[in-house]
Amino acid sequence: MFIAFLMVFMRITSLIFTVPTFFPTGTPNIAKIGVGLIISMILSPIVSTEALPEISNIFVFIVLIGKEVVIGICLGYIVNLLFSVVQMAGQIMDFSMGFSMMSLFDPVAGENISVMGRLMYWICLAVFMLVDGHLILVQCLIDSFTSVPVGTVTFNKEILGYIIQVVFEFFTIGIKIAVPIMLIILMTEIVLGLVSRVMPQLNAMILGMPIKIFVGLATFVISIPLIMKIIASNFGAIKHIFSEIFTMMPFILISASNDSGDKTEKPTPKKLQDAKKKGQVAKSKELSSALTLLAATLVIAILSSFVLKVLSSSMTKYLGSYLNFQLSQESLVGLLIKVFMDIFKIFIPVAVPIMVIGVIGSIIQTGFIYTGDPLKPKFSKLNPISGFKRMFSIRSLVDLVKNLGIVSIVGYIGYKFVIDNYYSLLNFGNLKTGSILTELASLIINVFVKVGIALLIIGCIDFLYQKFQHNKDLKMTKQEIKEEYKQQEGDPIVKGKRKQKQREMAMRRMMQSVPDATVVITNPTHIAVALKYEENSGKAPIVVAKGSEYVALKIKEKAIENNVPIIENKPLARLMFKEVDLDKEIPFDMYKAVAEILVLVYKMKK
Repeated sequence: MFIAFLMVFMRITSLIFTVPTFFPTGTPNIAKIGVGLIISMILSPIVSTEALPEISNIFVFIVLIGKEVVIGICLGYIVNLLFSVVQMAGQIMDFSMGFSMMSLFDPVAGENISVMGRLMYWICLAVFMLVDGHLILVQCLIDSFTSVPVGTVTFNKEILGYIIQVVFEFFTIGIKIAVPIMLIILMTEIVLGLVSRVMPQLNAMILGMPIKIFVGLATFVISIPLIMKIIASNFGAIKHIFSEIFTMMPFILISASNDSGDKTEKPTPKKLQDAKKKGQVAKSKELSSALTLLAATLVIAILSSFVLKVLSSSMTKYLGSYLNFQLSQESLVGLLIKVFMDIFKIFIPVAVPIMVIGVIGSIIQTGFIYTGDPLKPKFSKLNPISGFKRMFSIRSLVDLVKNLGIVSIVGYIGYKFVIDNYYSLLNFGNLKTGSILTELASLIINVFVKVGIALLIIGCIDFLYQKFQHNKDLKMTKQEIKEEYKQQEGDPIVKGKRKQKQREMAMRRMMQSVPDATVVITNPTHIAVALKYEENSGKAPIVVAKGSEYVALKIKEKAIENNVPIIENKPLARLMFKEVDLDKEIPFDMYKAVAEILVLVYKMKK
C-alpha cells in the first residue's frame, strides 16, 4: 500500500512542481510537497494498484518512480503550454502595436514579460477559472491513473510525432489569437503609407505610432470575447490531449519490455549473413581483453630479461658515447635513426605478439569481417526514444551486472595480492638494484596471470551469453521468413504471372512458325503437331509447333489460313506430342512414318 501511495505522490508532486501558474516562484517547496501529500492521500484509496508489479530489486523501483515523474511532468508541460501559447500571442500583438520595447518584471513568474503578453496571461488564467479548468485538470489527473495505471505504461514510437503535432497546433492557435490585430494594424500601416505617398509633408512615422496603438487597443477590446472563446475551447481539449499522450507514453519498463513481439523463429542463414555484413555479430570484449592480457603476461615472462638487457645497453651507449659528440645535421640524422632502431628493437617483439593475439581472439569469435557499415552515419542512432529504450533494456542490465562483477573480482584479486605480498613489497628496499626489477616482473606476472584467468572465465561466459542474445535479437516472425523467401525465390503470384507471360510469348512464337510448316499431323481433334522439313538440308523434320485442345484447334486454323496440309494420323500425332520437344528433330524411330506422310504431302502439292 505504501508503494502505491508513493507512486501516486510522485506523479502529483511532479505536476505541482512543473506548473508555476498555481504555485508561483517563491512558493515554499514544503508547501508544494504538503499539497501533494494531501491530494495523494485523497486519491490513493481510489487508485487501482492491480497492475503494480512486484518490486524485486532497487532498479525496478527506480524505474517505476521515474515513470511516475515523467507522467507528472507531461501533465504540467501541457498545462504550461496552453498558458505559454496565449502569452506568446500577446507578445506578437506587442510587436505589431509598438510595445515590444516595453517590458515588465513579473516577480511572481521571475521573468521579464511584455505588457500585452502579461495581460493575455491574466486573461487566460481568468478564463481557466471561469470554465472550471482546475476541475478539468483534477479530472485529467484522476483519468491518468486509469489510462496509465500505477506500475504499467504503454509504448508507441509515434509519441514524438504526436508531441510535435500538439506543439504545432498550439502554436497555430496562438497565431490565430494574434492574427486579427496583426492584420488590422498591417492594413493601418498600408493606409498610412498611401497617405504619406499622397501627402509627403505629413510625417507618417510620428503620426503612425499613436494611431497604431489606438487601433490595436481598440481591436483588442473588441476581440476579447473571441479570444476568450478560443482559450476556453483549448482548455476543453486538455483531456483529449492527455489521453492521447498517455496511450503513446515514451517509457518502457524492464519487466515489460519485449521487442521481439511474435518473433519465435530462429534466424535464417541469410539473416545471419546480412547481420554479419553490417557488423552485427556476437562478440565479447571481455574475452578479447583476457586473451590480450594473457598474451602480455606471456611476453613479459619471456622477453622481460631481453628488454632489460637492451634498455641497459642502450642507456650505457647513449650516456657514454653521445654526450660530447659533434652536433651537425648529418650526425643528428644518424643519431635519430639509431634511436628509432633501438626503440623498434624493444617495441616490435613486445607489441606484435599482443596485437596478433588480440586479432586472433576477435577472429575466433566473429570470423573475418570486412565491412564499413558500422562507420556510416545513421540518424536513427540519434533517436532519443531508442537510446532511452537501450538504456533500460535487459542487455544494459546484464552489462551493468557484468561490469560490476568484473570490477569486484579484479579488485578482490588485487586486494588479495597486496595482502599476500605486503611484507615482500616492504623488503624491496633491502634488495640489490638488479634483483628489484626481476622480483617486480615476477610479481607483475603473478597478478596478471590471476586476473587474466578470471577475465578469461568471465569472457567465455559472456561470449556464450552474447551468442544467445544475438540469436534472440535476430529472431524472425513467420511473416519475415515468408518475405525473405519471396525475395530469394520470388513472389509465387509474380512468378505465376511471369510464367503465364512466358507461355503466351512462346505461344505467339509457335503460331508464327505454323505458316512455314510443311505439314500438320493431327489425331484429329485433340492434338496437332506441325512439322517443317527442308529438302537438301541434311536434317530430319523439326517440330515447330504442337499443342492439345484449344492450342491444337488454333494450330489447325492457322494451317488452313496458310494452306498448310493437315494429315490425320492418331498414333504418330500422340507419339510426337509426347516425345518430341519444340524446335527439335524427330527421333530415328519416327523417320519411316513421317516419310510416308511427307510423300503424301508432296503428291498432294503436285
